[in-house]
Amino acid sequence: MRPMRNIPAVFLLAVALLLSPIPTPAAEAPLLPAEAIINSPILSAANLCNYADDYFTPQAVYFNGTPLRVMEIVPTQGDFPLELLETGDDSWARVRIGATGIFSGIEGYIPLASLNFDAAQAQLLPEVTLDGGEKVPVYQDNGLTDTLLGEYPAGTQATLMGWLLDWAQVKVDGKSGFVRHDGIFMDEAIKERLSSALPLSFDQIQPGHQDLYAAYTSELMQLYALHGDSNEWPLSIKAQASELAAKYGYSFTPDINVMPEASDFSQEDALERAIAAAEELFGLEGENWLGFGLSFSYPEEEPDKLGWKINLWAKPGNQDAVIWMDRHGKVTRSMLSDMPAGDSGAESKTGAVIDISAQVEYYLYGKRATPGEDVLTQKQAEDKAWEVFQAAYGRATGRDTYRFDSRYLRNDEDTRQWWLVSIVPPFPEEWDIHYSVALLAPQGELIYTTNISLFEEDMAWAHRQQEFDSLEVQRGPYNTWSLKEKAAWDPQFYGLPREGDISLEQALAIAKARLAKDYNLEEVDFSRLEEAVFFEIAAERTWRIAYMTGGDATEGDPWEYYGVTVDPITGYVTEVIGPYGLE
Repeated sequence: MRPMRNIPAVFLLAVALLLSPIPTPAAEAPLLPAEAIINSPILSAANLCNYADDYFTPQAVYFNGTPLRVMEIVPTQGDFPLELLETGDDSWARVRIGATGIFSGIEGYIPLASLNFDAAQAQLLPEVTLDGGEKVPVYQDNGLTDTLLGEYPAGTQATLMGWLLDWAQVKVDGKSGFVRHDGIFMDEAIKERLSSALPLSFDQIQPGHQDLYAAYTSELMQLYALHGDSNEWPLSIKAQASELAAKYGYSFTPDINVMPEASDFSQEDALERAIAAAEELFGLEGENWLGFGLSFSYPEEEPDKLGWKINLWAKPGNQDAVIWMDRHGKVTRSMLSDMPAGDSGAESKTGAVIDISAQVEYYLYGKRATPGEDVLTQKQAEDKAWEVFQAAYGRATGRDTYRFDSRYLRNDEDTRQWWLVSIVPPFPEEWDIHYSVALLAPQGELIYTTNISLFEEDMAWAHRQQEFDSLEVQRGPYNTWSLKEKAAWDPQFYGLPREGDISLEQALAIAKARLAKDYNLEEVDFSRLEEAVFFEIAAERTWRIAYMTGGDATEGDPWEYYGVTVDPITGYVTEVIGPYGLE
């Protein structure tokens, strides 16, 4: 799990497209709640999101013409489709789709500019056929229950409204329901229309499944609290995490972790063979390693590829390595981490040369050079880099929203020259988020790109940080948020007290009484300090209360901090910290 890089430091005790024409503005919203239809100018469909943010990783996609009810209109929290900014309105609508007498409907957020409150302008929805057996089950909801609306003969016509992670929402026999993907047959034109509208990936938290996902992450976080870094977990805990994910219908990692059987290569033998392979392949002896991590797993839906993955972590100044083996100990793949810049190559004990021109730093840290007349120009390099970026990152939007940082470089020996083009998204420069492309001179052969998975992690982090910054503008500093708001934002760290726990008011009274006793603080002292309250759940359930100098203090003013930890069951004070900042 990748940590947030700018977690708010407010509490020292806290656990740290094929596009349609330019859209016209949606009709002015009537008094809410109100009926509306989807009328998106982007691919004739609109993404339904978990929040008013992250448009390109939605819960579901709904076609133009889908009826819905608008419950609320809210400001954007971050990732908004640029094509809709032409309308001048970046608001989002909280909507409900397909509500029935027994089902509350699908809920989520859609850009307001993708909706129309004039039902007369509704477009026709795609028509599909139920298929996949003599009888095709249509369910009330998307997997929350197994309640059937009915079973329909194969060949029954249905109207396709939306496409979710595993389900399609359809209207059949006048009723709205859900069908598994394999229960739908569509002609080529509808397939193409759906394919063009689908996102690169769906949000793992599907509509209506938020509580289920919260329960899963809560149990998963308990494993992290007990066992630390998942890279170092023993095989049994990794297998437990995969079982936990399967129980809730999620994935812990792309590979399914299991325990080896008696006939499989043992953990001890796998580690010994990996160390020997690293020495043979890369010339790295056993003394190079500081630690290791092992996994025994298979790619989802490919159990025949069950095998070992051994991470060998090197001492400072050396290189990490990864060795893959099949379940019987045969080495199938290996990887060495980046070589130090400036080296021209290294020999393994077998005499094989490790080509460091394929390593990352080789292209990031070359020396400045001047391109010759026969070399592609900076603009040509940037155009080519943009094409590479678009192909790798399906959510790339308008080019004008990105900045290009282009350098022409050479190696120490001046035997190789290249353009290094860094494509920088519109985030603060200090966040250091970029996608780099190296193009070999003179013709621009593609020789290096940023790992797209790492770039997507960076983008996800940036959007979340952007959302956090926006929420702080709306709500104030993080430490002033309500317990419910903190729990919603950081559910792996913060929660709410349960029935039987001491109340917030009781916890505050206990904390203040203890600080008054230990440090002779009076009410006037508490009134000049800022109060912060957290209910932690990561390692153990506990109240944490802090009193500190407020954020409006000017530079040079004295800073003061006190913290108290209170057991939520007994009310016993387990820790007192302070005073910090006082001389």
